[in-house]
Amino acid sequence: MLLRLLFAALSSFVPIWLSLPCAQAMSVSPIEVEMTSAGMKSRAQITVVNDSSDPLPVEAVLQSLDLNERGEKTLGEAGDDFLVFPSQAMIAPGGMQVFRMQWVGDPEILKSKTFLMSLNQVPVRMKNRHSEVQVVIGLGVVINVAPPTGLPRIKLLNTGVVKDGVSGKRHPTIRVENTSNVHALLSQSTISISGDGWSATIPPGQLQTKLGYGLVQPGRQRTFTLPVDLPPSVASVAANIDFRPKR
Repeated sequence: MLLRLLFAALSSFVPIWLSLPCAQAMSVSPIEVEMTSAGMKSRAQITVVNDSSDPLPVEAVLQSLDLNERGEKTLGEAGDDFLVFPSQAMIAPGGMQVFRMQWVGDPEILKSKTFLMSLNQVPVRMKNRHSEVQVVIGLGVVINVAPPTGLPRIKLLNTGVVKDGVSGKRHPTIRVENTSNVHALLSQSTISISGDGWSATIPPGQLQTKLGYGLVQPGRQRTFTLPVDLPPSVASVAANIDFRPKR
C-alpha cells in the first residue's frame, strides 16, 4: 500500500511528501538556490543524502513556479532552459548524490524566473512486503534565476492588522511590491513596526525563521503577516522596510 500526504512549507514553498511509518529518509541541501542567467552563477548543484539503510531511487523533476499575492503557487512546464544531470539516481545506503544544474536558456533574460525542483523517491515494488506501508518522500528546492543586471526593490504599499482565528492574537501585515526586474527576498530586510506608542523591530534572521525567504517576484505584490503580537491598545500600525539585498 502506498500513502502520500502533502505538506507545504508556508513561505519557502517547498512541498514535502511523506508517508506513514518511515524506514527510509533523505535530506536535501540547499533548499533555495540563487542563480543568474549568465556567468559563473549560471551553474549550481543540489546534494541529496540517503539517511536510510536501504537503496534510495530518486528522480529530479523541474517545474516553473509563480506566486500570487497570498503566496499560493502555480506550477507549469519548465521548458528547455535547464540541463539537470543526472535526472535519476540510485543512492546507496548512507550515501549521497549531487544533482548538477546548468542554465542553457537565454543568457540575457529580461527578468528573474523561478523554478521548483522536486527530488522525488521513485516507488519500487518491495519483495515479500505485501502488507507493509512503503515510504515515498519528495523534497522541493526553489531555484531563482536572475538576469545578469538589475537590483531588486521592495516598495511598501500599505499595512494592516489581522486576528489569528485560533489563538485570538493580533498581528501586523504588510503589502509590498517588487518594482524591479529581479526577484526580491523579504528575509533580507529589517522591518520596523510602530503604532499608538508601541514599536518593534524584526531582524532578517527572525523573518527567515518565521516567514521563510519571502519571495516577491518581479512586478508582483505579496502580503505578509509579520511574526509580532500586537498589544490590545494598538489599533493600527505603520511600517518601515530597510531592504538590503545581497546581490
